[in-house]
Amino acid sequence: MEEKQTKSRRKRRREKEELVRIEELEELLSKHGDEVDPETIVSMYLPHRKRRKLGAALLRLDRLQLLLLSLLLLVAVLFIAAFMQEKMGNFTINLDRLELYRRGISIADNGEFKNATARLKAATVQDATNISIRDLPENLDEAEGGHNGKNYMAYTYFVRNAGKEDLGYVASITLDSCSKGAEEAVRIAVWKNGERVVYAEPSKDGTPEEGCENFLTSRVICKYEEKNFLVGNVDKYTIVVWMEGDDPECVDSIIGGSVQFTMHINSDYEDDSSLIMKFVEDIKDTLTGDKPINAAGNEAPNDSYYPDKEVTWENRRNQ
Repeated sequence: MEEKQTKSRRKRRREKEELVRIEELEELLSKHGDEVDPETIVSMYLPHRKRRKLGAALLRLDRLQLLLLSLLLLVAVLFIAAFMQEKMGNFTINLDRLELYRRGISIADNGEFKNATARLKAATVQDATNISIRDLPENLDEAEGGHNGKNYMAYTYFVRNAGKEDLGYVASITLDSCSKGAEEAVRIAVWKNGERVVYAEPSKDGTPEEGCENFLTSRVICKYEEKNFLVGNVDKYTIVVWMEGDDPECVDSIIGGSVQFTMHINSDYEDDSSLIMKFVEDIKDTLTGDKPINAAGNEAPNDSYYPDKEVTWENRRNQ
């Protein structure tokens, strides 16, 4: 038995020594011709063959094709970057820049509106497990910005009208993504100016979970319509998200699941004028000094209702 194995190893070693690549075979044939052993084993492997073929294919493409290929790759990279940015964190607040931010509506994570902006993002809660609503702190609406706790996300922000006209807005929370059925046990509590409502998926028979209101749809959690958002008004929102341990759907199968939400703040009406006309209007207001709005920066005008001071949560008009 050992002798057979030894012979087999010798045979494989001899074949390996006799193995030549196709490039070497061509060279042997050109130099020695008939002296090449017909029993010679030829390897079809070509070093760097894939890279060479790819390079040759690219050289065969004309400039237009290369340009189109480059543009396609650029679009793919931008799409992936935008997707990753939009999904960072588990709660994001987006203000409609075109219809609201340019009119002086802004959001901030503090009542003084330092660094007012059009987009806010809450930090993700890592390694969260279920918790009962009874275990949540009672003062969640008293903080500012992000104030996550163990097993829950909490974020407070403010919406301000410091522009030059009264208007309305619609704030809606959407479920952007979920996994492992975590949406079945999630709870979203919303405080608007101190008034709290808790939202949840309907129970199996379609009725609201105890102490909750049903999600509006499978994707839209809730909507808040502010019809008369006067110049000088400030609204305060606190959003708290957690997995309700007392929910019958809070089972072991959702362990490791996740949910991501976005709160969209949009105008309550559609402006049919073109983007160019809106841009021209903003330039005209800037040149005439008619309470110009800085649509590109982070600060909205704040001198329309209170000429001598900024509009804040403390001195807001809608107290």
